[in-house]
Amino acid sequence: FTGHPGGYGRLEMVAGYDLEPFWKIYTQHNRGHILQYLQRYQIGRLSDEEAEIQRLSTPEFDNPYKNDPPPYETLLTNTRYPYNAEGKLRNLANSFFTPAGQHYVRNHGLVPDIQPDEYRLTVRGVGCEEKTFSLEELMDTKKFEQVDVTTVIQCNGNRREDYHFINPGVPAFGPPHWVAGAIGNATWTGIRLRDVLKDAGLPLDEISLNKTSLPEGADNISFKGYDHDEVGNNYCCSIPVEKGIDPYGDVILAFKMNGEDIPRAHGYPVRVIVPGNAGARNCKFLERITVTPNPCLNAGNWKQYAVHAPDVPLFKLAEFEEHHVELKMDPVVQDMPVQSMICTPSAWDTLKLQGSKDHPTIRVKGFAWGGGGSGVNRVDVSTDSGQTFTRADLLPKPIKQRRGAEWSWQLFEKDIPLTPDQAEKIKKGEKIDIMLTSKALNTAWNSQPEHPEANYNPHGCCVNHWYKVPVSIDPNSTSDRSSDKGDFENKKK
Repeated sequence: FTGHPGGYGRLEMVAGYDLEPFWKIYTQHNRGHILQYLQRYQIGRLSDEEAEIQRLSTPEFDNPYKNDPPPYETLLTNTRYPYNAEGKLRNLANSFFTPAGQHYVRNHGLVPDIQPDEYRLTVRGVGCEEKTFSLEELMDTKKFEQVDVTTVIQCNGNRREDYHFINPGVPAFGPPHWVAGAIGNATWTGIRLRDVLKDAGLPLDEISLNKTSLPEGADNISFKGYDHDEVGNNYCCSIPVEKGIDPYGDVILAFKMNGEDIPRAHGYPVRVIVPGNAGARNCKFLERITVTPNPCLNAGNWKQYAVHAPDVPLFKLAEFEEHHVELKMDPVVQDMPVQSMICTPSAWDTLKLQGSKDHPTIRVKGFAWGGGGSGVNRVDVSTDSGQTFTRADLLPKPIKQRRGAEWSWQLFEKDIPLTPDQAEKIKKGEKIDIMLTSKALNTAWNSQPEHPEANYNPHGCCVNHWYKVPVSIDPNSTSDRSSDKGDFENKKK
């Protein structure tokens, strides 16, 4: 099972023992489809007597996550260890800026508890003089200018759960099994990555003006975090060097989130912000920056964050090292695709009549994101699962961003007239079920695909087909009723 993102070590922790104590801690793997998939590797069965002996001889695991910060009660917990939690969609479109507690949290391992006076960042690699910075030095405004960047961060695997319903019995591979809320829009304050690299000796101004070339081998910028898993594997990711040194790329080393010190769960004391790119590129708890010929070779790059062809079978991902030559032909995700979602009403809500019986409407609110720095030209919304669309109203942004660097999302809303068939049933006093959906078109006029099959891949990455919200309208009701199923229930049926 060489495709495990944490490498072999985590699996070796239970080699020869009963799995039950393991599942109590590593809950993200205690899912039906994982247990079903493990049958592929079965080599035999123990008798009842031998199984009981094995259970009695298996030690309990100490919980390595016991020093993690407490979970946010306002988020939907996807996995507790490591802690991964998504925002509630019904809250996300209420504010242009997503506060901590509503912004999703993605952790790959234990959350480090770093004291500010002990923090050190090392910069090294091709064309760089190796330098180590304290937090105080990084925050010295006489040395590095501090800037604000407002950007969406979306997990590369957001909406992965939709892919569980494409091929029955063939789930999207790997946790977290996000539904839709692994996305947020916040303002981050920090210093430009290019300024730090320039301080380490790279002549970036001359390179940016095309007066000199990058040193040979300076092709990628790799980030390593202080966070690690139970067997010592640190998180690592890479971006192309062009993104990191671009004066308009807005890559920063951030200290603050929405004007406050970054919470531990979000990467305190320093994290990388790579606007427009997959959430996985925004390395938290930053320990090391390396300019290198190759992308980061650690597990976090390819084993979770590449988009393979639809016909790549799941077992090739699970047996990664056996198939790594083929799988590494697909580059890891950098820029993210266009996305939109209706946030309110929420899935399975029952709504009272809006408008009038002669002209019934339904009011929707949501967000759209162009991805990769693209803005949003238009958002279309529908009450009949996309058979007919109308243009939504785009709300003015409280900030201004350059074309090509429109990192933030676009909020939208609309009072949508019901279709003639729907309106006729409402006029008769009938309760109706409708399917809301939206599709965004970015500034390159790229549009979301209608169906998930268009972009299906076994990792469950870059999911951006039309997001559908089933609701009911009851013209005899005097109030709206929220579903007791909750945000996790909005999955393709």
